[in-house]
Amino acid sequence: MLNRITLKCFAWITLLLCSISLFADRPLDEAMKRLSNVEVFAFGGIGRAGQTSKGEIDFRIVLSEPQPVVLSAFEKLYATGNSQAKSYALFGIRKLKPSRFMELLISAKASVDNVEVMRGCIVTREPLRDVASQIDRGEWGEGFKSRN
Repeated sequence: MLNRITLKCFAWITLLLCSISLFADRPLDEAMKRLSNVEVFAFGGIGRAGQTSKGEIDFRIVLSEPQPVVLSAFEKLYATGNSQAKSYALFGIRKLKPSRFMELLISAKASVDNVEVMRGCIVTREPLRDVASQIDRGEWGEGFKSRN
């Protein structure tokens, strides 16, 4: 009798744990949520300690997915994210699909939005059109290597 009860409890607990994991957010979903409202656009070491920015960490999480998923995520980020998120999206799309980047560059250059940018310890506020042009010229992500 005890064996049967133990087995039933084990089955219910297993079922419960499986259903919880089905509804848990994936790392991509969490990274996209954070990246869509990221505070600064930055690559490389920032701040006094030269740490990797939270945005770059989330950018790398998105980039670790298969390419079709990544392109779709960056398209969504460009459409719905703040100016910093749009900058990360532009950077990613430029690396993965330059022809699409050129299309988005037109709208970015017409933008009046500003981007919080961090280079080392310095934070500036720059027009999105300028950041997009910098990305186009390859001025961002120096030394950045895609993990795909």
